[in-house]
Amino acid sequence: MTRDEFAASVTANEKKLYIAALSVVRNTEDAKDAVAAAVAHAWEKLDTLKDEAKFDGWLLRITYNEAKKLRRHANEYVSLSEIDDSFSRDADDSSLQFFDLISSARLDGKSSRILMLRFFYGYDLAETAKLMDIPESTVKTKYYRALDKIRNLLK
Repeated sequence: MTRDEFAASVTANEKKLYIAALSVVRNTEDAKDAVAAAVAHAWEKLDTLKDEAKFDGWLLRITYNEAKKLRRHANEYVSLSEIDDSFSRDADDSSLQFFDLISSARLDGKSSRILMLRFFYGYDLAETAKLMDIPESTVKTKYYRALDKIRNLLK
C-alpha cells in the first residue's frame, strides 16, 4: 500500500474511526487522540498487514485498542448526547445512537467490531469473518449473541 493509498483509506474512514473511538472513551479529545495514535501505529506497522483488503478491519481493531488504552487512563466520561464538535455534527444521530447502544450493552471487543463492520461499514458476515481473520461460525455466534443482548437491553 502506497502512502497515497494509505492516506486515502484513512481519510475515507476518519469519521467512522472517530465515532468508534468515541464509543469507547466517551470523551471527544480522547477519541481524537485515539484515532491519531491508531493512524500513527497503523502507518508504522503497515508492513505487517498481509492482505490490503483487510485494511478497514485492521485499522478499526487498532483504533479500538488505542481507545481502550486511553480509557484506562481517563477519569472523565461524558454522555454521547452532550458531545458537540465537528465530527459529531457531521455524523448522523443514528450513528451516535448505534455506538452508544453498543457501549451500553457492554459487548466484548470482537462483538462490537462485528456489529460495526456489519452495520456501519456494510460488510456481510462472511466478509466480516475474512476481515477479522476468524471463522465465519464464530462471527455468526458473536453477532447473534450481541443482537440478543441489545434486544434484552432495549426491553
